[in-house]
Amino acid sequence: MPIDLKVGLDAKALQRDLSALAEKEIPKAAASALNRLATGARLQVVDRMREVFDRPSAFTLNGFFTRPATGKNLEAWVATRDYARRGTAAITYLGPQIHGGDRDMKRFEKALRSVSGGQYVVPGKDCPLDENGNIKRGVIIQILSRMSLMQDPTSNIGDKTARRIARQLKNVRGSRSEYFVGYERGNRRPRGIFKLLAKGQVGEILRFVSAPHYKARLPVEEIVNETISRRQDRIVNEEIIKVFRKRGLR
Repeated sequence: MPIDLKVGLDAKALQRDLSALAEKEIPKAAASALNRLATGARLQVVDRMREVFDRPSAFTLNGFFTRPATGKNLEAWVATRDYARRGTAAITYLGPQIHGGDRDMKRFEKALRSVSGGQYVVPGKDCPLDENGNIKRGVIIQILSRMSLMQDPTSNIGDKTARRIARQLKNVRGSRSEYFVGYERGNRRPRGIFKLLAKGQVGEILRFVSAPHYKARLPVEEIVNETISRRQDRIVNEEIIKVFRKRGLR
């Protein structure tokens, strides 16, 4: 669920503080104050993400943005990005961290449903991880391509990657994939995806799990409101001082 938090100022306090300014100076000063407050609140959310998440990626940290105020529209907002040109929008997996609950399936988890039995995916003990502790994108693409689970191997990837995948598919055509699904004994429930690493050596690459449930640990609205309340007087006074200084330069 996308988040839109309006950054507001105490109207009575604002009127009192800006009363020393000329009428034409007030909108610009108020807009500048709103934008500084919105930016500061967003950065506080980013700082909290660094505290509560383990090595969050730049994509995750950029999951929030500010819509700035102008002299003609004195409204600023801190909002989540609900669209991603490639991959999954950050709010899709940040939502449960903000509100609590189960997270939505990621795109590659949906692609694996036919072999996972509709389960979610976490890295196995032998899974190659990136610097943020996530499954490497190349590993995901390789598994999907080797197991013929990519409906369109060129979707959401660059031309260079698409050509590499095409070569890989050509190289393994006619031979069995080194990736395979492992099952639990007895009930034959899918356990995960394994890889033949060498003769007699098997690695656990992906593990299938039930839907992860999260407790809310990123109270975005609380962070934004607290930051604005704490900083409003100082920011507004600084904007007033800026106007007075500009007057002196005229």
